[in-house]
Amino acid sequence: MGNDTTKLLGLEGVQVTGVELDDDGVPWVMLLTDAESARHCPMCGFRSESPHSNVEARPRDLALAGRRTELIWRKRRWRCMEPTCPKVTFTEAIPQIPARSRLTGRLRAQLGRDVGDRGRTVAQAGRDHGVSWPTVMNAVHAHGADALPQQDPRVEALGIDETRRGKAKFAYDPATETWRTVRDKWHVGFVDLYGGAGLLGQAEGRFAETVATWINTHDARWKAAVKFVAIDMCQIFASAVRAELPDATLVVDRFHVVQLANRMVSEVRRRVTVKVRGRRGRKGNREWELRNKLTRSAAKTNASLLDPMIDDLKALPREIGEPIIKAWNCKEDLMDLLALTHANPSRHEIYLRLERFYESCAASGIPECETLAQTVSTWRREIAAAILSGVSNAGSEGHNRVIKTDARCAYGYRNPVNQRLRTRLATTRRGRGCLETKTKHG
Repeated sequence: MGNDTTKLLGLEGVQVTGVELDDDGVPWVMLLTDAESARHCPMCGFRSESPHSNVEARPRDLALAGRRTELIWRKRRWRCMEPTCPKVTFTEAIPQIPARSRLTGRLRAQLGRDVGDRGRTVAQAGRDHGVSWPTVMNAVHAHGADALPQQDPRVEALGIDETRRGKAKFAYDPATETWRTVRDKWHVGFVDLYGGAGLLGQAEGRFAETVATWINTHDARWKAAVKFVAIDMCQIFASAVRAELPDATLVVDRFHVVQLANRMVSEVRRRVTVKVRGRRGRKGNREWELRNKLTRSAAKTNASLLDPMIDDLKALPREIGEPIIKAWNCKEDLMDLLALTHANPSRHEIYLRLERFYESCAASGIPECETLAQTVSTWRREIAAAILSGVSNAGSEGHNRVIKTDARCAYGYRNPVNQRLRTRLATTRRGRGCLETKTKHG
């Protein structure tokens, strides 16, 4: 490079000949071509010796020293003297500024990194660098093609979970006097739970065919490497996994089992309150004030808090307190079963606690408890597999939180292709090393 200003600019292939300031204090950097390869025809590679005319280009570049910088590149148009070449004339170009490009390569790369690796929105990156929304989105697509792997790595534990794409839309039908769903779009996500690859991909639609189609895009070796598949209690996912990954162990996530049990306790509490009091629970009704404590695990609650709760429930009218205590006991029996996770239990011990849960639900005589027991019985093999293996679908739930946060930051998406790309970039930042903080010590 010819001078110190050229070194400061750091744009390979051009030389700074001067710098001028306009009325607003914006520096205008004058450039000339300083690359021998720029005189070679891009089609045939012939080195031209015949200049045709002069051309002026003003490509957009990154800010320099914290200030917006404008470039004026005075370059030449050359004649290609190779008789067999269809290219008559061509202008000088360098790798950072290709022909007909209005942005430097490093600016395009920075736009892609800002959105894909640093969590900025497309509109925010466009404002920061003074470019349009489509320009930034094109840079994001190019960055995604380079940053994301072309083929999914082999995974041992695969997590499958769905997330709603936007908000559902409903319409009232006067003929039936009911509300019907007009639009309810979903994405099904596939996550590497323990390999560090993050979100492997998404498929639009919440159907068995959606899951099966995504799995079938992989070869037989990839399918054979999958040992566990973690899902929630969804028959759609289960049928697709059993058909396409028959050798994998299907696991039901324990979080959803606990969520189902807590929901059962809340439903019983609401039902008996309305039946006895003729209204919903509110402040002053002890069963309503204990609603949060009822959904906590008794094994993780201090006895000084647990015993007063039981006493308060027994002090309530019998029609309220007794059903709630029975439902709570059924929930705790199920929690005792799930507590065997990571304790290296035998199958016999698992099914003994499962049998105790069934007996508790049957003896309660509460419809909600019996429904919970039927659901657990339907998924008993998958629940036992979750306890024995310790595999959890927590990775998918964590990625769903990132997906929803990204959608809120973008104020929603209209293009599902753009949403899937930006979602995958957002959920793979840790695996790609974008969240690592590098500091110097000493």
